[in-house]
Amino acid sequence: MYRIVKLLNNNVALVKDEQGLQAVVMGNGIAFQKKKGDLLSERQIEKVFSLNSSESQENFLTLLKNIPLDFITVTYSVINELSKTYNYPVQEYLYVTLTDHIYCSYKGIIEGRYEESHLPDMSKDYPLEYLMAKEALAIFREKLLSDFPDDELGRILLHFLNAKSVDTSQPSLKNNPTQNIIAIVQKELAQHHIKRTKENSSFYDRLMVHLTYFVEAINKREDDDMHLMDMDAHIKEAYPKAYEIGSRIYEVIASEFGVDLSQGERFYLVLHVQRLLS
Repeated sequence: MYRIVKLLNNNVALVKDEQGLQAVVMGNGIAFQKKKGDLLSERQIEKVFSLNSSESQENFLTLLKNIPLDFITVTYSVINELSKTYNYPVQEYLYVTLTDHIYCSYKGIIEGRYEESHLPDMSKDYPLEYLMAKEALAIFREKLLSDFPDDELGRILLHFLNAKSVDTSQPSLKNNPTQNIIAIVQKELAQHHIKRTKENSSFYDRLMVHLTYFVEAINKREDDDMHLMDMDAHIKEAYPKAYEIGSRIYEVIASEFGVDLSQGERFYLVLHVQRLLS
């Protein structure tokens, strides 16, 4: 049995199970005429997204403030199903970054300002991630927007590749507070006259969220870097100013931690900065 913590709509609710663990449950009309504290029978529930940690609970509620519920639930379902089907462990932050990315791409398409990334074909280098990205894109087209372009394949692939579960237990990482990195990045952005404003607050805050996970998940991945280096020229040509600022942030973090970083992270930093510049 599940007890309702918060009603999200007639078909979705935030609940607690008998052990006190939170989850998001879905089912046709399961929350209709229900209220906080009411019980839901498992027979009514079609899908469950477990929120087993305070981090995952906070992530979901943060996304809910800025992103429509259907984008969150579809993306969560995609991640859960693909990671299970292909035995592909992912880090918690993927739920935030991929949901955020899909919604931003959707808005860009609807508003006529979508910019293609022109990423190189990575299907041969990362066949599993490419297959997962292809299946994910098919679901996003079916459930959210049929007009998602093929350009999304490379971007989704990179999200899975970059969030693949790695060992982040290096002692050097434990002794470097995330707040220091965020302060350094904010200072770097300010030097380029980029500050948080009412107009850019959503994109600015998303960059800060990404940085938090970035710092916590830093790990040397030499195999990934060999191919990801190939896309440097593409993003440098497409977004020269964002590339300059993103690269500087990338170098500052690498220097602060004294470790090599995934080249994929430069890509994401550049995209976040490009949003702020736009």
